[in-house]
Amino acid sequence: MARHAMAVYDRAIQSVTKKERFSLYNIYLKKASEIYGVTRTRQIYEKAIEVLEDKEAREMCVRFAELETKLGEVDRARVIFSHCSQMCDPRTSTEFWSKWKDFEVKHGNEDTLREMLRIKRSVQHTYNTQVNMMSAQMTAVNTLSDSKDEMKILEKKVMGESNVSAHEILSAPKTSSIAFIRGETQSDSLEKGLESTNPDEIDIDEEDEEEEGNMGDKVSIGKVEEQVIPSEVFGGLNNERDTD
Repeated sequence: MARHAMAVYDRAIQSVTKKERFSLYNIYLKKASEIYGVTRTRQIYEKAIEVLEDKEAREMCVRFAELETKLGEVDRARVIFSHCSQMCDPRTSTEFWSKWKDFEVKHGNEDTLREMLRIKRSVQHTYNTQVNMMSAQMTAVNTLSDSKDEMKILEKKVMGESNVSAHEILSAPKTSSIAFIRGETQSDSLEKGLESTNPDEIDIDEEDEEEEGNMGDKVSIGKVEEQVIPSEVFGGLNNERDTD
């Protein structure tokens, strides 16, 4: 009958929710202590420490260590304190560290007390590192989210400007090309008007052609005058011509 009752408690712990396990373990420990004695509760304490949440597991560890101390198992109690210390932040779980210190003062010596203080510093360093890492991760996430928000704002701004520019281009009157053609036509008309309204303009090319024509006329009209060349100019050539 007692064995059947313990089996029922084991199955019940697996079936209930996490919030109900702690209270059910308390009933289980009480019944096991009444039926089998306190030594039978060791296995139940060990199982409870494994499956419960940190806050509830810390309480079970302290109760388990106190039980071992009452039974005279000081070394076992010290091992339980050491195991529980890994889930006890010295900044928040001050009650646990006070109980462990009192335990070492009563049942330990200087070396065990120093070891307890060393473990406390190590655990505090571990928690500080975890806190720093979490802070860095949160900062990185916030920075990344801010960057994404800024990029979204910039994209919206750029898209808005692009839409406005496109709207302006589409809605603007299409007169630029016509104005450009009209400008060319007006410039051509203006040049023609200047040519027709400036009779005193001197055409250098036409004057050059007229002068060349006049020079040609003078050469064709003028006479060639015949003049006598003195015989001294020819020298001996003149005597040879006379002999011939």
